[in-house]
Amino acid sequence: FSKRFADRFGKKDVFRVALFISTLFIMVFYFFSKTDVFLMFSSQILHGFFYGLTIPLLWAMIADVADYSEWKNHRRATGIIFSAMMVGLKGGLSIGSALVAGILGLYAYITKEAANIGEAIVQPESAVQGTKMLVSIYPAIPFLVGIGLLFFYEINKKMEVEIESDLKARRTKS
Repeated sequence: FSKRFADRFGKKDVFRVALFISTLFIMVFYFFSKTDVFLMFSSQILHGFFYGLTIPLLWAMIADVADYSEWKNHRRATGIIFSAMMVGLKGGLSIGSALVAGILGLYAYITKEAANIGEAIVQPESAVQGTKMLVSIYPAIPFLVGIGLLFFYEINKKMEVEIESDLKARRTKS
């Protein structure tokens, strides 16, 4: 699906719209009650579908950045661009994982180790609220920031075609 939509509307626009719709589906999760199981599953499935559209587009857009760099600077920098992306990805995953533990602690989440052995753990309402925030509102924040930052991403469908054409012409000359 991603490629078909990107070919028709452009990677940036499809990425931004799919990420926005995906974000709406995770944000709405916060408002479901404990008994809205069907709605919970439905919103998560739809979130997964729209977020899934963004994954191949993200990597294609990173490749476009490498082409843009070559187009502007007359020097290929694919390795450094993808390496920087991986550093950002790994750093974000590390920070995000650490934040989960810290945020759960702020909401008085009771760990298995903190409970009495053999006793059933009943989480306080604050921990339930914190868990809902962790799967809905908190992940939506960086997604919304990312959507906002996409307004500064200059490579649209028209520029992409121009870059590809210019680079192809340059490479055939060499």
